[in-house]
Amino acid sequence: MSAAQRLIQGENSINQLPAAIKNRYPSVFLITGKHFQLADHPGLFKGLSITHYVRSGAIVEEEEVERAFNEFSNNTSQAIVAIGGGSVIDLAKGIVYRCIQLGLAVPYFIAIPTTAGSGSEATHFAVVYRDKKKYSLVHESLLPQLVVLDPVLTYSVSPYQTAVSGMDAFSQAIESFWNVNATDESKRFATGCIEWWEESFLKTVGQPSPGTRRKMLMASNLAGRAINITRTTGPHALSYYLTTNHDIPHGQAVALFLPAFFLYNAPQEELCSLLKVRNESGAREMIRQIMEQAGLATSFSGLNLDKENVLDKLLDEVNQERFANNPAPFDREKLKQLIREYL
Repeated sequence: MSAAQRLIQGENSINQLPAAIKNRYPSVFLITGKHFQLADHPGLFKGLSITHYVRSGAIVEEEEVERAFNEFSNNTSQAIVAIGGGSVIDLAKGIVYRCIQLGLAVPYFIAIPTTAGSGSEATHFAVVYRDKKKYSLVHESLLPQLVVLDPVLTYSVSPYQTAVSGMDAFSQAIESFWNVNATDESKRFATGCIEWWEESFLKTVGQPSPGTRRKMLMASNLAGRAINITRTTGPHALSYYLTTNHDIPHGQAVALFLPAFFLYNAPQEELCSLLKVRNESGAREMIRQIMEQAGLATSFSGLNLDKENVLDKLLDEVNQERFANNPAPFDREKLKQLIREYL
């Protein structure tokens, strides 16, 4: 967590929000997903002027950022509160970024995640799409000033979404750990995430409890802190094509590639030791088994995709900015062989 970021956490900690904004930001631009019901939290914004923007969809497109910014700028909101998953928080970051671009006052920014996966509340960048191409918004002011980690908000997340989000967090931690930009600090964050994740992931998917929900939310936050330093690598670089062109949820798309990348990025002795497996093949098999237990696909056929039909397009559209952080450089033929053999 940045020194500029305040963190409130714990069960029902969202109820501390009014005290954090009362008398300071009388007008709030609220962004939520379609599943968040303001009526369930009647006292949350009592006495404040609220403009409520509801978004849906898996990705944030440039046109939506512009629509949301126009609605924001038509009001006198001094603060933005984003309550939702990674795309909700990224949309809020898009509005902040437009303010910066236009030299406008930057609103106070509060992020409250409702899934344990994206870690967007802990990063100073956002993912936005233009014409099905992913690009990043990057600025230190995109890091929220206040984050509320309330595991109660994740209690209603379905087992499948819990699995998808949880694999995104785990993938972020692994990718940060082997990243060419890794530091001692990023490795500490990544290690913390991996340890919480191993203890809690399958339990949270299958038989969640308040304790496992809390641990997964913290694991996700630690993963976000890790990639805030390093960014992501190969599995993320390949994933975007599947999400934008075949509507594969982001966490599932990233997780599909993660196990095979242990072979692509070998040797990874330090990570294998952390995961308590003998070698990279053991790491690949362990992650595949966990994914299967969580109900996620481990192959293109499991996603109802013809591997040979998408393989060249997939490799044509690899995000090279992300792949540049990978410990092994981009090798199209090596990747093609790996995907054909293992996915």
